[in-house]
Amino acid sequence: MDLSRTPARRWLSPAPWGFALLAAATSLTYGGDHAVNAWASTNLATLADHPVEALVASAFLFGADPWACLRGVAIAGFVLAFLVIRFGTIRAVVLIAAGQVLGTLVSEGLLAARIAAGQADPALRATLDVGPSYVIVSALAAVVVAGARRWHRWTALAALAMRAPHIMSGLTALGVTPVGHVTALSTGTLPAWGLRSSGARHRHLYLRRPALRAAPLQAEEHSTGRALSA
Repeated sequence: MDLSRTPARRWLSPAPWGFALLAAATSLTYGGDHAVNAWASTNLATLADHPVEALVASAFLFGADPWACLRGVAIAGFVLAFLVIRFGTIRAVVLIAAGQVLGTLVSEGLLAARIAAGQADPALRATLDVGPSYVIVSALAAVVVAGARRWHRWTALAALAMRAPHIMSGLTALGVTPVGHVTALSTGTLPAWGLRSSGARHRHLYLRRPALRAAPLQAEEHSTGRALSA
């Protein structure tokens, strides 16, 4: 497939815009509801009680500020559209789900280990932690590495650079959010790099096939010509 001429219908894939619309509806309806946010928070307390529900619901809560919510939803929609254009719907969904799950499990697992070692306050088990930031960071990283078009990659890189202070803030103190962001960043980067390399090898072999098929024919023609001349 010529990624420089991606079919326009991929912009209309239901995955990114369905996520954006559902996140907007959920956030505008429940963003200010403390009970809902506490139930969806991906902290150690909820992960021990209802991990799957928390991991899913947390990704659809952008917060109580409606303007910040709509801005975040728009960014998420475009970034996920870039991802779908490059990798297709299924791979895109798997990649962002991995960013959300691994970002949460690694960061909260590290916190649990630090609490057990007496290096962190046990009260942090119930810290409020909602939002799609792990999803967005993993998607941005994947687009930077293997976006379908150059302007997709540069746009994702600019967005990632603007989020860098927030992503890295508190990393030296092993804070849950920065550790999760760095994990999500790696989760987006490594598979995208692998898929890009695999795709490059596939295209190289595809382009070589006509030459490989032509080589025996040329050898046969050369041999026939020599026989006739003899």
